[in-house]
Amino acid sequence: MRYISVKNLTEGMELGKRLYGNRGELLLERGVLLTSSVIQKIRKLQYSGLYIEDDLSKDIEIVDIVPEELRNKMSKEIRILMTGLEKKGSVADLDNSLSALSNLVELLVDEVLTSDAIVFNMIDMKQFDLYTYQHSVNVCVLSSIVGKAYHMTRKQLSKLALAAILHDIGKLFIDKELLNKPGKFTPDEFETMKKHSSLGYDCIKNKWQLPQTVAVSILQHHEKFNGSGYPYGKKSDEIILGAQIIAVADVYDAITSKRPYHEPLLPSEAYEYILGNAGQAFNLEIVNIFTKKIAPFPLGVHVQLSNGLEGIVCKNYEDNLARPLIKLTTGPGQNEDRYIDLKNDSGTYNITVQKIII
Repeated sequence: MRYISVKNLTEGMELGKRLYGNRGELLLERGVLLTSSVIQKIRKLQYSGLYIEDDLSKDIEIVDIVPEELRNKMSKEIRILMTGLEKKGSVADLDNSLSALSNLVELLVDEVLTSDAIVFNMIDMKQFDLYTYQHSVNVCVLSSIVGKAYHMTRKQLSKLALAAILHDIGKLFIDKELLNKPGKFTPDEFETMKKHSSLGYDCIKNKWQLPQTVAVSILQHHEKFNGSGYPYGKKSDEIILGAQIIAVADVYDAITSKRPYHEPLLPSEAYEYILGNAGQAFNLEIVNIFTKKIAPFPLGVHVQLSNGLEGIVCKNYEDNLARPLIKLTTGPGQNEDRYIDLKNDSGTYNITVQKIII
């Protein structure tokens, strides 16, 4: 299986992962052969890319830490909850929505705790117009993976995951035109935007009897380790652990997503950004865990090496994610499977992965 940009899709390619529509409905099953009309529909949905199966990548297996079906159900449920809040739905309906979402979060925690996968290896197939909901699910997944590696208890992990999926609920109370503004915020607009974490905290406290750590994690997820964040300029240990973890996951997923005001960074670029802000915006210990669990060069991506050769990432090593095993697609002997192991082959120590090719 390998990842390919939608702009490079051609007829006859075999779909490697299920594809869902903007209401959570299953559009295409894995294994479907793409036609020109199907490719046009995929592009219309504004997917950035998808996974395909072919002879070149048949030996690359990508294990989802959280099943795709569960992620999709969570995206639908957080959408129902947020829509209900926005339209001032009944207390009973909102309580039912939160209960359903909480149950799904518990299933996600179970999946994370029991998964044999040690590294998050996916490029997300997020749809542009469903960013809010899919972003919430991604932050929940990423935060849970880091929380597990931090050796949180089952109970702590459940609270972290619930806070993570609800972390942006305060944005419901910010004007949509401002949320989707394509340019830079004015100082006044930014001050308005900064209110969303406090608004989310107030919403949680006023409507539901959730654990205090959940509410405070939502309140503090934009605080920075050096005290330069908001709403209160908390720093270091003044920031609850859940908020510190969510902060890293939130920024990583946000900057790898297409938004009205920026193009997405590649996973490797976002990885470098997180590393570069360790000890400043982010807790260094959490960043160290994050960079051992989130692959900068996910399985199935096409990369260019510093020696000019190209290939597909087919294995990542938790203790050195920057130096994966590559299946070469260029160079002599192209009719044979050839690999270069950047971590274990002593003759490759002067070679690095230069960039992801999308």
